[in-house]
Amino acid sequence: MAGVNRNILQSEGFSVRKDMYNGYTIDTKYQNCENIKKEFEEKLQGAVTKWKTEGIKAVWVKARKNHSEVVPVCTELGFDFHHAQPGYVMLTKWLPDNIENRIPGFANQYLGVAGFVVNDKGQLLVIQEKYNLIKKHWKLPGGLADLGESLEETAIREVLEETGIKAEFINVIAFRHQHQFRYGCSDWYFICLMRPITEEIKPCPHEIGDCKWMDIEEYLSDPDITDTNRFIVQCYKDGKLKHGGLQIAPLDVLNYTKKNYHKIYCIQQSTSKE
Repeated sequence: MAGVNRNILQSEGFSVRKDMYNGYTIDTKYQNCENIKKEFEEKLQGAVTKWKTEGIKAVWVKARKNHSEVVPVCTELGFDFHHAQPGYVMLTKWLPDNIENRIPGFANQYLGVAGFVVNDKGQLLVIQEKYNLIKKHWKLPGGLADLGESLEETAIREVLEETGIKAEFINVIAFRHQHQFRYGCSDWYFICLMRPITEEIKPCPHEIGDCKWMDIEEYLSDPDITDTNRFIVQCYKDGKLKHGGLQIAPLDVLNYTKKNYHKIYCIQQSTSKE
């Protein structure tokens, strides 16, 4: 068997992992056979039938890239595609006839972050994308979060990658939730107030066509900025003037395992000079 996994057990000729929902996962990485396609063709239908009588609710097949020949074997037996990631595709089959399919869908939300970087002169860091099919306009630097990144980490990384500016996170100004985004997924977009640590602009030559510091009032009056960005700037101005130092910022709170902390964003008193 390739690799070692203490959660793996043997059933109907397959190495499987049983989950808390009474489902089995067959990872092709852990199958001990010379001809994996032949093994799947000979054993899978019988195994699924037996597991169904035993009350197993769902079967997952994680077909690694080097074992892709098992995919048509699975689909012929009624498995459907659940999701794909670099290196594998996941297929599923719901077994009970009298219970509605409870297999959860794959992730359907994007997380985008923009850096609202304001320097001591009251200037906002803005960019123009190098490639834009619509009319070029000034916008905020930012992008999608990588797996495992927090909002702050994404904002700091994206601002640095796109503009060369090192900046620190202060708080969240606003966020937007829209649907029917890329590939039909929904999109969360968080706008993070940031303070620059450096101010020398070094734009990314691959993504950014132009980048500069612009007076906030000049940006606000630019006829070409989007309604969303105009609204965000107004939120920033209103927050400074009207909210008595309140901010939306993260606090570290123990998660349900009490072993790790996660960040909860909440309204709290600002200690920032912004």
